Order: sequence, then C-alpha cells, then structure tokens
Amino acid sequence: MPTALEKLIIACVMMAALLFNSLSLLRETIQLLLVQIKNSVSGFSSNSHLHHEVVTQSQIGDRPVFIVGDIHGCFDELQELIEAGRKSTNDRELYLVCAGDMLNKGPKSKEVLDFLRDLMQRGMASAVRGNHERAILNQYRLLSGETDYTLPKRYTYLNEFNRDDFAFIEQLPYSVSIPHLNAVIVHAGLVSGIPLHRQSCEDLCDMRNVEMTISFPWGLVATAHRVPVRGVAWATQWQGPQHVYFGHDCRRGLQQLPLATGLDTGCVYGGQLTGVVLDGNSESPRLLSVDARCQHYRGKRQALLEEQNT
Repeated sequence: MPTALEKLIIACVMMAALLFNSLSLLRETIQLLLVQIKNSVSGFSSNSHLHHEVVTQSQIGDRPVFIVGDIHGCFDELQELIEAGRKSTNDRELYLVCAGDMLNKGPKSKEVLDFLRDLMQRGMASAVRGNHERAILNQYRLLSGETDYTLPKRYTYLNEFNRDDFAFIEQLPYSVSIPHLNAVIVHAGLVSGIPLHRQSCEDLCDMRNVEMTISFPWGLVATAHRVPVRGVAWATQWQGPQHVYFGHDCRRGLQQLPLATGLDTGCVYGGQLTGVVLDGNSESPRLLSVDARCQHYRGKRQALLEEQNT
C-alpha cells in the first residue's frame, strides 16, 4: 500500500499532468482564434478549400513533380526551365507546381496565367497564391467598387484581364501538399509547431522570418515577421516532418536546408528562375535553373540585391 506521502506525490503529478494538458488545449484554442482574427482583419478567406489543396499520387501518376519558384511574368524563362526539366527526366511529362508570385512585375503575366490555367484544367499543374496574386485581387476589388478608379502604372497590364482571369486567381489555394513525396508548397513560409490548417494565410503569403521568444506558461513561441531584420529565417527553425518548398525571399537566394528549400532566385530582377524535380523513382531532388533573359524589373528589392553583390 502506498504511504500518505506517496499518495500525495501521485496526486500532485496527476494534477500537474492535467494542468499541462489543459494549458496545451488552451494554447491551441488561442492559436486558432488568433489565426482566424488575423485572417479576418487582413481580408483573407477562411474557406478550407482555399487554404489548402492536397494533390494525391493518383492525380500525379508516374510523372515527376517540378516545383518552380517566383515566375513574376517571366513566361519565356518558364518555358525554357520546363524544357530543361523535361530533358532531365528523359522527356517525361511533368506535373508542374508553382510556389506563388507567378504574376506581376515581369513582361508576360497574362501569358503565364493562360498557360497555367490550361495546365491545371488538364490536371497537369497546381499553384499556390503569393503576395502578388493577393495584390492583383486587391486591385480588381478596387476596380470593381470604384467607377473612377485608375490602376497604378505597375498594374496597367491588368486591363488585359477579364473576370475569368481574376476568378482563376481567386481560387488559388495558400498551400499545396503532396503526401507521397512528403512535400508542402507555400509561397512565403510556415511557423514551426503550428498545424498546417491552423497557419495564418497572411503568414503563408508574406512571412520571411520567425522570432523565437519565451512566454510563460507556453514556453518557446515562434512569431512570424515580414521584415528580415526581426528574428531569423523561418526555414532554419522548421522542424518538419514535411519538406517545405517556397519562394518569396530572393534576397537570400537559393536556400537549401534539411527540411526546407527556397526557390526564389530573382529571375525578374535579372537573376535566375529555379525549380526542383521530385521523382519518386529518384533518390534525391534535382535543382535546375535558367538565366533571366534580361533585367525585367528594377525596384527596392533589386537595389538591395545589387548592394549585396558589391
């Protein structure tokens, strides 16, 4: 028979376990509530089918998956990269996945959109939305709501778009997972320790860094940040279990970590367009890049890149 002291110790341990479980449940509830509030305030949809898409092995078949970084309207480079991907797989048909920011800044956004839509309608591609697709939708809402609204110069190409084009962008998910390849594709990043369906859509589109802080009673907490001066690159803190492929961060260039690969290599700024081939029959992913045909766009981001290279 346990002594009175042993009974007291057992009771204390049970109470501590119960308190820990209660705090964990409370933390998850608060996380979910904060994500919902963040999405609502930022104007992001809470529809689950827009938040995440699952691509099954039966949909892909025996095709290699080719994940491509930020295209930004660089249609010619995209065609060249896809051709390089086909040659690397002995001319096999590829399943294309785009990691967001397919449009804007570059010269041929409409051509990129039409090409991707055709592939997706034929079951040959998927794509996630990035912050630039979000910006395009914001411009469309302003156009639709204000009769005298004038598009800013950088968005005048949207005059070529019709309602079907904007509807296509609107239905793009924020994340895509390919379970049989243990892969998740997002545009910007993920916060480690939070389930995919509870990630903030804003973070999926915009984050670059995470800041790790100790908070009682939760312990170590990760907070997403858009600006790279706060915290550290989120991919360095990502603990899986899925391997994440992402774009959005051309300042850091190609990022290769054990469980994350950053594919934005600044094609629109005169850098490269980069993709990675995932083949269930191959032991390791294959990275491929093509050079930009010219510097299509110059902005603050390009100035920063040039400063880093001097």
